[in-house]
Order: sequence, then structure tokens, then C-alpha cells
Amino acid sequence: MNFHERAEINERQKARPAEAVSQVDTSEELVETPEAGSSLLALGGLGLAAIAMLGWVCALAWFAWRLVDWLLS
Repeated sequence: MNFHERAEINERQKARPAEAVSQVDTSEELVETPEAGSSLLALGGLGLAAIAMLGWVCALAWFAWRLVDWLLS
């Protein structure tokens, strides 16, 4: 799309502003959604992810330690 086409589109949209934006008139009240709060399943999942992350960090540290020990011996 070049500059001239974009300018023509902008001019057409300015010429008919009522069609460019549509609004819905509602008289009913919107229902409030309850807040999620702290869920036991979510906390359990985060706990498992934290344990897995610590496991990976420990495994990488152990591997690096063994590699350095092997290189220095």
C-alpha cells in the first residue's frame, strides 16, 4: 500500500465518520466476574515448576563442577 492509497482511505473514512465507529447501546448491567484468588492447583503447579527449576540449576552446577574437575586433573 503506497502513500496515495493510504491518503485516499483516510479521506473516505473522514467523510463518513458515523460508519467508521459502531456503538452498541445496552441497557442491561454487565455481570461482574469473580477474581481468581489463590487456587490450590495453581500454587501446586508453581511449586512443581520451582522444584523442576531448582533441579535443573543443581544438575547444571554439578555438571559444570565435574567438567572443571576433569579439565584440571
